Amino acid sequence: MQTNVPDRKQRLKRYAITFGVVTLLAMVSTVYLVHYYGESRPTTEQPGQAHAATIHSRTVYLTSNEYALAVATHVMTVLLSGIFVGTALKAKYTKS
Repeated sequence: MQTNVPDRKQRLKRYAITFGVVTLLAMVSTVYLVHYYGESRPTTEQPGQAHAATIHSRTVYLTSNEYALAVATHVMTVLLSGIFVGTALKAKYTKS
């Protein structure tokens, strides 16, 4: 008896594609954020902007919230990349 329920390998492939797209979007947004901060933030320390960040050999100063957002997007991108690779490998090596 044939069912229309996709098997485990097909589900894993679908998850891998979804995580791949989400990871790509996270990577693009992280790179955009870094370039945005590098272009638009002051190069001298000012009150409230105590976190020095070097972006393309240029030191800019970020507020605590900007710094936390930058760290959070980087961590999220690394975690999504790991989930994507793990799901893709599991889909590839799972028996159907």
